[in-house]
Amino acid sequence: MRALFTLFLTISLLFPSFIPVLAADGRDSLDMLQKEVTGLFRKNAIPFPDIIDQEITVGFLINARNELIILDVDGDSTEACDYVKQVLSYKKVKFNQARQLTRYEIKLQLVKQVE
Repeated sequence: MRALFTLFLTISLLFPSFIPVLAADGRDSLDMLQKEVTGLFRKNAIPFPDIIDQEITVGFLINARNELIILDVDGDSTEACDYVKQVLSYKKVKFNQARQLTRYEIKLQLVKQVE
């Protein structure tokens, strides 16, 4: 009985030491998700001249195929919100979500480009 308790104690002490290693993976961080979605938006953006400088809040899920499912987009102009939704809908991400069907929310800064 004492040997079983010692084995259990040893395993329980070793297990927490693995958790920081798994959490340190950059693909699990919400900051990395923010950067990845922002990068996707920049890479896939199409010219849209009527956008004014504003902050857009995007609510989304990540489906089983690692695609963004846009739930809601909130900002000052409906044209800018529709634009963001069009650019990001069903784009693939590499983010490892801990639990499926978790709602995420990020903020994007739209800045009008001067040519």
